[in-house]
Amino acid sequence: MERQFIAILIRAAAILLPWWDLGTGGALALAALLSLVAARGRWKALPVDVALWSGFAAVAASALWTEAASFETLLRWSPLLWVPLALRRQHRAWHEGLIAGGIVVSLVLLGNGVASAVSSQSWDPLFYRDFAQLAHQHSYLTLYLGLSAAALATDLRFRGAVRPVLLSLFALVAVLAGSRMGLMAVVLGGLWWYSGRRFGSARRSAWPWGLGLAALLLVAVALVPSERSLGKLTKADPYWATGSVDTRVVQAKVAWSVISSNPWRGVGVDAVQAQLEERYSELNYRFGLKRHLNVHNEFLQLWAGIGLLGLGIWGLGLVYCAQKSSWNRGAQALALTLLLLLATESMLERAMGVVLVAAALYHSLPRRIDGTWR
Repeated sequence: MERQFIAILIRAAAILLPWWDLGTGGALALAALLSLVAARGRWKALPVDVALWSGFAAVAASALWTEAASFETLLRWSPLLWVPLALRRQHRAWHEGLIAGGIVVSLVLLGNGVASAVSSQSWDPLFYRDFAQLAHQHSYLTLYLGLSAAALATDLRFRGAVRPVLLSLFALVAVLAGSRMGLMAVVLGGLWWYSGRRFGSARRSAWPWGLGLAALLLVAVALVPSERSLGKLTKADPYWATGSVDTRVVQAKVAWSVISSNPWRGVGVDAVQAQLEERYSELNYRFGLKRHLNVHNEFLQLWAGIGLLGLGIWGLGLVYCAQKSSWNRGAQALALTLLLLLATESMLERAMGVVLVAAALYHSLPRRIDGTWR
């Protein structure tokens, strides 16, 4: 009975994820508590648990050497504690929730976009931030839809035309949301998975879909209209930077100046944004000040916040877990997608991002169908 109720909570958390951070966190926390109760004293920590818990420990322990994280920040990071407990032996429920949630968020965003476009007599509500703002920030939605597509692609219950139709729906919404960096990460991760399929005729039938999806998304990266261009690759002037690339170059340089002030201890996770904006002002980086932009690189963002000491704590947990795992192609693809996203977005600065990253890390480490470690 407990397992069935936990499965309901997991599905609900996955569906609510783009809409309600508090509801998602509450469902995951309750599922984690019930999972411990259902174990009836037979529970033991797995390497993947250590990998995620060490991330929370790094942020919490940073109070020992730098400015302490606020309660709100620790609450935002708390899914690193709940997710591995809640998802144990609940992979199928999580995947079902992601598929259902992907369908819901896609239909709602498309319906709202079309209605807004008709009422405003403009195409703008169908693209980029105007399209995604009803649910969540576009890069988070792209990862969410990518995970939904991965769950759908591996679910054998979806046969015939249903699977390609739903995959096309997810792809369309991700393209309209317009996160170029998110699309790049999902495309490359998906191609890595498709290229490694070893099922004879299944592999041959998968390639057209894989290549078609990749072509669609890569074309969209270049063509979907937005208020920003792709940016300058060779010169990033803070005064003029507004593109996807040149803004990240400017922000990385600013982040490095923050890191250089205290590379070992960091300045504190809650102090990073103020330090960034102080330097934005010195450089007259108008776009960064207007949008209150973070680093858009989680590795640099964390380094600036918790320093090498904090990164070392989390790194030890991840290394311990990696040594205990056996990486299959799907796990490699998920890990590749996650690494690319973390290198181009500060994904852990919002609650939805923490849940998505925690779930992606959890599922990128393979285990048997019953959830036991392999």
